[in-house]
Amino acid sequence: MRTLIAAVLSVLVGLPIVWIGTMAMTPMLWRLEPVLHMELAGHSGPSDWIFLVMTIFVVVGLFLVFRVALKRRPEMTP
Repeated sequence: MRTLIAAVLSVLVGLPIVWIGTMAMTPMLWRLEPVLHMELAGHSGPSDWIFLVMTIFVVVGLFLVFRVALKRRPEMTP
């Protein structure tokens, strides 16, 4: 049950963070295009694969954080 809660929380919290963060990276991606010689961002924003990579990293990272945070604490008996 804790794993399911961590997964749902990571998706719900992660997707807005990914969208805002990736859109904010657009000027940096435009500057990297001539250096890397590949299309990173267009007129409408970053490429789809940039969104996918950011989503994987952020959601998996948040899942690990939430999973540790929801870990069962040992009960202290007096």
